[in-house]
Amino acid sequence: MAPPAPTHPKDTHVTAPRLLDVAEAAGVSRATASRVLAGTPRNVDPELARRVEEAARRLGYQANHSARALRTGTTGTIGVVVPTLANPYFVQLADAIAQHVRAAGGTLMVSDAANDPAIEAEQIDTLLGGRVDGLFVVPVSANESGPAIRHAAARRPVVLFDRWAKGSGTVAVTLDNAAAVRLLVEHLEQTGRHRIALVAADQASSSGAERLAAFTELQGDGATTVLLPNFTTDAGRTAGRRIVEQRDRIDAVVCGADVLAVGLVSTLHRSSVAVPGKIAVTGFDDTEILELFDPPITSIRHPLSAMAERALTLLQAPSRERTERVERFQPQLVVRASTDTGSGS
Repeated sequence: MAPPAPTHPKDTHVTAPRLLDVAEAAGVSRATASRVLAGTPRNVDPELARRVEEAARRLGYQANHSARALRTGTTGTIGVVVPTLANPYFVQLADAIAQHVRAAGGTLMVSDAANDPAIEAEQIDTLLGGRVDGLFVVPVSANESGPAIRHAAARRPVVLFDRWAKGSGTVAVTLDNAAAVRLLVEHLEQTGRHRIALVAADQASSSGAERLAAFTELQGDGATTVLLPNFTTDAGRTAGRRIVEQRDRIDAVVCGADVLAVGLVSTLHRSSVAVPGKIAVTGFDDTEILELFDPPITSIRHPLSAMAERALTLLQAPSRERTERVERFQPQLVVRASTDTGSGS
């Protein structure tokens, strides 16, 4: 008796759910489902929109972004160029933007300019070549970043974030740096500190220049300042060594960035200079690491979510609403143990 012929499992083909399948499952027209899933549910009843989104999740529907790009000329992708991802503040900033872009149904691409205007210009061109729908830029330089940004703004919507650049041809959404410095200085003076130094960096950027100018205006030309080439913890350690040498003339330090404050405080600790007992210290970005430091460091909180929401609104607005100007948001002082006169540190 011949052995039974071998059997082979039948080929099975799983068909990905189509837009029409989602529309039928939700009980709406294909056009309605398309508008909802494209993130433009204008004139769609909220209940119908909910049914479409629920049906898409249940069926595992994935939008064909390539087809949408060919059909509409858009990709749903926004780019952002930051000065450096080595500074945790810019990671936090990019995350705030990403949350709002995702909520609007888009995708964010992040690029690092390595603190170099030439590399920044290259990264801007690369993102535009990838057909992003719009671009956020945190300019490396107030004086040198403008031309590349202006060229980009002639091709796609561009909004500056956190910093501005001369001749950019577009709007900037930033923090009110002068108000932030006033908050820090007034807080320190209220705790009895009057010999205040500034540790600052990167005066080429609008934010660095504004913070230095605001401090000088408040404290006078004779104020103690330690100016550094960049915002890094190593630069903060360098500043710490200089502050230790002048510790009998200084009772508080305002740092122009959290990374500077972290490096400075670690150096003061190693030099047995008590914080805040001998010298109070503040940061300037309110990044998460400050809560974990000993002592936790007083800082300035940027309203990044509100800034990102406004910047995205401007990016999506008609070009006439992006005239070159600066919109400033108010800072928030977050007081921690590094300036607490009651601390035993």
